[in-house]
Amino acid sequence: MVINDIMFRTHLNYQIQATEEPKEQPLNITEVQGIDLHRCIFADFYKAMSYIRDHNPDYNFSDFSISAVKPSGFKDNQKYDFVELTDYAKHTAITIGNMTLFSELQKIASAAEQFNFSVSTPSERKHETVLSFQDYDNYFISETTGAFKEELGSCVIGGGNTEAIKLTATFHDSSTEKRPIISVRAFSLGTRTYLPNIDIINLQEIYKANASLMEVFAYMSYMDHQNEKFNHSFDKLLFSGSFSIDSLDDMYAQHYNLGTFDYLNQ
Repeated sequence: MVINDIMFRTHLNYQIQATEEPKEQPLNITEVQGIDLHRCIFADFYKAMSYIRDHNPDYNFSDFSISAVKPSGFKDNQKYDFVELTDYAKHTAITIGNMTLFSELQKIASAAEQFNFSVSTPSERKHETVLSFQDYDNYFISETTGAFKEELGSCVIGGGNTEAIKLTATFHDSSTEKRPIISVRAFSLGTRTYLPNIDIINLQEIYKANASLMEVFAYMSYMDHQNEKFNHSFDKLLFSGSFSIDSLDDMYAQHYNLGTFDYLNQ
């Protein structure tokens, strides 16, 4: 996932400010359950993070940490993908060498992951945006419709009591040998339709220490392709039992250290 032209208003002189804040009545789960952290206003993001913090003492981040993910030009009534903004903020903190900020943002990212896993219930949204195979091609990639793209890797997630989805990794049109960019498409095996969420992943911009499983799938598929293998590394990771992937959301919510993978494959 790529976010372009985003700068954080606090990215240079940010310092964690420890202040005593008045205690408020903890939020009830029904007040936050419908919040989608991938598309919500800041007030809802704040409520979701406050709920996790109030119900888990391990998440002791401050209000100032929550506000650190706001982009420049921030508007109260505009909806943002706060999962991506938090991830980008972590990259920014590392780039400027502010490890105190990075540590706080790690807590925010973990809280968001916990919220998506145990609280949020917006899964039915996907069915509202599923397009037919023909409409998907015409709307998203009309310039390449019919063009053959070599598969770098594929896997099937879900199944059983949940929707089975096949993920396929290919080179994106803008990919080059020195700058590999991977496109991942999701196909519902139940409805025989593509889901309208192409992930375009620049492998050089992955934060390897805490990569999402979607990024891991793209990276491992590319590395297998380079080593003349197919569906080897990611399948091996799944078979290890380290992760349980029941839905597409798990591919974004769960993370893996790709540095471990690189070390084992040197």
